[in-house]
Amino acid sequence: MQRLGLLNGWNVSQDTRIWKVESMTKTPAKSLKTARALGLCLVLGASLSACGNARMVRGYVFDPELANAIQPGVDNRQSVKATLGTPTVTSTFSDKTWYYVSTIVRVRPVFWPDPKDHRVLAVAFNDKGVVSDVENYDISTMRHINPVKDKTPTYGRSLNFFQQIFGSIGRFSGQAPVGSSDTPGPNG
Repeated sequence: MQRLGLLNGWNVSQDTRIWKVESMTKTPAKSLKTARALGLCLVLGASLSACGNARMVRGYVFDPELANAIQPGVDNRQSVKATLGTPTVTSTFSDKTWYYVSTIVRVRPVFWPDPKDHRVLAVAFNDKGVVSDVENYDISTMRHINPVKDKTPTYGRSLNFFQQIFGSIGRFSGQAPVGSSDTPGPNG
């Protein structure tokens, strides 16, 4: 038998009396099964990757060795800032307490982030800027609060969308603005 080679995707062979043509592709039933299996693998892979957990650090990256290095009566503002960096939050009414807040959360695709570790390092300073106290809080001292969902009352009218858009029609006299064309402005 003599081979004539590849002709437009078909393997053609010639016998002395018969042309024999063989297809190089699979039958439709086999290719459909392969496509289904591939599609199933892709769907399962995508769904399993969406279920993965990720851990994320929010805020200050807490280092216990650096936190233990801060000594009351020894360190001052400059040494604390050089050791720990800029504080996450300072106290509201004075600059006497610096807070370094670190939270490690587990992030899942559909759910709210779930805190796994929460640390707050509070460094208090005296009037001279020397460390007077160092407090270390963890997740056991964390409290969950539920803010009130009520609205803060404001004075004035409550306008809907259309009142806000069309409310200014007819309020103005139609005169040219001050400073345009021949009307001088306040500065001449």
